[in-house]
Order: sequence, then structure tokens, then C-alpha cells
Amino acid sequence: MRSPADMKVIQIDITNACTKRCANCTRFCGHHVKPFFMDFETFEKALDSLRGFKGIAGIMGGEPTIHPQFIKFVEHMRDNFGFDAPDLASYAPTPAFIDHISQHVTNYTRGQNNQRGLWTSISSKYADHFELIQDVFGVQCVNDHSNPSTHTTLMVTRKELGIPDDEWVTMRDNCWVQNNWSAAITHKGAFFCEVAAAMDATLDGPGGWPVEPGWWKRTPDQFGDQLNWCEMCSACLPVPKRNANDETDDVSPIWAEKLRQINSPKARKGLIAEFDPLAYDPNDHTITQGYQPYLDSNDKRMGVGQQILAPKNVIAVLDVTDGLPVEGLRRLIVENRKALGAHVLLSKNPDHHALAKELAVTVIDCSRDSGSQLYARLKETVGPEAWVLMLHEHMASVDLAEMIRRYVFNPGCFHTLYSAPNRPPFVVDFFNVRASALAEGGDLFNLKVTYSDRKRQLAEAPSVEAMIAAAQRRTRLTAAPTAAPTAASAAAE
Repeated sequence: MRSPADMKVIQIDITNACTKRCANCTRFCGHHVKPFFMDFETFEKALDSLRGFKGIAGIMGGEPTIHPQFIKFVEHMRDNFGFDAPDLASYAPTPAFIDHISQHVTNYTRGQNNQRGLWTSISSKYADHFELIQDVFGVQCVNDHSNPSTHTTLMVTRKELGIPDDEWVTMRDNCWVQNNWSAAITHKGAFFCEVAAAMDATLDGPGGWPVEPGWWKRTPDQFGDQLNWCEMCSACLPVPKRNANDETDDVSPIWAEKLRQINSPKARKGLIAEFDPLAYDPNDHTITQGYQPYLDSNDKRMGVGQQILAPKNVIAVLDVTDGLPVEGLRRLIVENRKALGAHVLLSKNPDHHALAKELAVTVIDCSRDSGSQLYARLKETVGPEAWVLMLHEHMASVDLAEMIRRYVFNPGCFHTLYSAPNRPPFVVDFFNVRASALAEGGDLFNLKVTYSDRKRQLAEAPSVEAMIAAAQRRTRLTAAPTAAPTAASAAAE
């Protein structure tokens, strides 16, 4: 065992509510009749208690992004712990977001990150908070659990398996969770081990140590009664493992009874498989030791997450000059509808307005309002979460349409997109009205100046053929069979 002071990560579990119900979850998600949501004062105290800790302060769940005060928590972390690392942020459009994660924000080594970490399964709320997350977290551990992964059961006691004290102490002290991953803070206190913290929350235990400065300096000889949670845990034992996606937990008789006592929703639904200690043969299973992934490739940490993050509610806005012939505008509207739509027209020309009405295109009359007034009208027209594609008398080519469908864009950035050589030409602007830069409004005639330099992104749209070929290469690279079963990394679940 080791002191939390020597760990790379200490987790702050802000909730055990989750959008998933993974088998053998380290947070026992799905077993809580009523999940907890940490209050802000407790989070503030937790973060303050970690001052001087040289590793990462992690925000975790459950799924932390669904916490109703997630924005407030993250903004407080940004202002009070660690430092900004904009070079690591995802600002440029990316065809495979997991590549950005793997290459830029998975360095857990002490002194080589900005000490802020997020553990997430990529919920729709992650997409809502995308800009803030990229601005703040220099470490992100993501796994949307859409690909098969192998989780080891934690809910078997060593006494049920007949493991004697002398063997047990050695096995316990070599546990891969405590030795390789994280201590944790919950709404009930601080713990030497994240699984112990989760067990206490699930079974309504006595709570942890006071969350006070330096609590994490305790050494193993000072862990005291918290070691009793190890007696309930099978992380260090040779026990069953299963695909996380089947949602069923392997449990011993003692655990099955405890789950019934707390009225576990998963137990009520039959999502537990009771483990028979009398039929137990340790040779049928393996012990996980060391830092081991539970997927054979980091690329498999994201599947459906890519589409969760791809732009939704894209509104094509045609920005045209007064002198554009009416028939030219008609062709523009008709052709753009084939690719990405033509939803809003910006024009001063009454003849343009009449045609737009004929073709069921919303008109914003530019003849009277200032740039800031026009932006306010545009936002009111498209809605508070829309992506706006500004087409300055350009056709939305199939290349552009495919890029927007496939890529992940940071909604906090102003993207200028242009065509590849020898492809149908275009230059368009693409932004989201939720961008922090636009919180106080903007000048529609010069929106780009509202954004910081790093959030002004210029990017080429590859050809459709190039995008499809790249996606097929990635599919081949990630289609290899998963490795021999290993336990799920506690901090990565």
C-alpha cells in the first residue's frame, strides 16, 4: 500500500449518478436508490484540502458532467487549482476526438500536467460543456463504454473464499487499485482508496476522514478502520470478470444480501449474478496486478462518443450581397438545401425577401440594424444552442457537409473552413451561439474579433473520399480482438 501523497491522482467523486450501468463498476452505479450529488461547499473544501498535493485533482462520478453544478465546480477548479494549459486543448476540428485525447491529455505523470483531471463516459452533457472542459482539464480519461471491455468483480469477500489472514494481508497490500490509482473524497469524507470510498457511499458506511488540509499525507500505518473496507473488496483476488456492457454484477452471498438490504435497483431487476464460494477454484481466474488497461487499444475508448460530440442543430445562414440576381439566389438556396440546408437569409434586398418567403426560408432584414443588433436577432432566430454555418454566397459542398457530419468542433471556437485544392471552392464561417466569447453578444459583421486568437480556427475540409478512407483505416486499426481479460482500471471506469 502507499500514502495518497505518493499517488498520481486523488479523485473528488462529485456524484454516483451515471448514464451507464456497467457490470462490476468501481462506483457501484445502479445500486443506489437515490444517488448523491456533492454540494458546492463540500467540493470547495475538498479542493482546498488538496493544496500542496503534487498530483492530479480528478473530478469523477458516476458521470460527473451530469451534476447540476458541474459548471460552477469546474470554474472554481479553474480559478483555484492547477493552471491553464491551452496548448493541450481541443480547439481545431478533429476527425477522431479520441486521437486528441490520446495524444494530448492522458499524461498522468506528476509534474507533467496541469493537475486538473476529468474522468467521463462522454455524455450529452459533456457535449454541452465541451468548451469549458477543453479550457480547464489538461488530463482527461474518457471511455464511452460502447466497445466491449472487461471489468473484474469487487463484490466478493476473502473470508467467503477461505483465504487465511497471512495470505490475505500480502494480497491486500499488493492491490492494484490502491497501489496504482486513487484515493478519493466523497460527500462523506476522505478515503485512502477510491473503491473504499464508493463502498462507504453505497452501503451507508461510517464515512471517511475529515476533509481538511493534508489529510492525504497519511501513511498506510495510519489508515486504521478504513482497512475494513478491504475485507469487503475482491479487487486483489482471483475472481470472475465480465464484459462491462452486459450490466450484470458478480456478487458473493454476503454482498447479495447487502444489496437486498439497501433495496438495490440492479438487484431488483435481476442484474446480479450470485457467486458460489463452494464452487470457487482460484485457478479459474487471474489476479490483476499493476497498471493494466481493460481494452487492448485506447482508440476503443470512444465509439458512439464521436457522434455525441459531432455538431447537432446546424443552421445554414445565407449571407448575400444586395446585387445578387434573384435567380442566382434561387440556385444558391436550392443547391445548399441538397447538402446542408438553407434556413435563414441575411439580405437588404426586398426581392430577395420575396423569394425567401416563396421558398420557406426565414429572412433577417439587414437594412436597418447594426451588427450587434443583427447578431441578437440571429441568435433569437436560430435558438440558444445552434451551430451557425455562415455561407457568404457559397455553395455548401458535399465535402463541407461530410466534414460537419463527421468531425468534432469546439463550440467555443470560430471556425473558418475552406475547400481542398481541386475541389469545389468555398470559404465559410462556422460557430456556436453558446460560445463564451458570445456570452455578451457580438457584431455579426465582424464576429471573429470577439474570440481570442487561439479560438480562431482555420481548417481545410478534406474531400469526401479522403474522409471515408481515413475512417476505414481507423476501423481496421481498432477492429482487432480484445486482449485477454484484465480488470478494469479503477480510475478509468
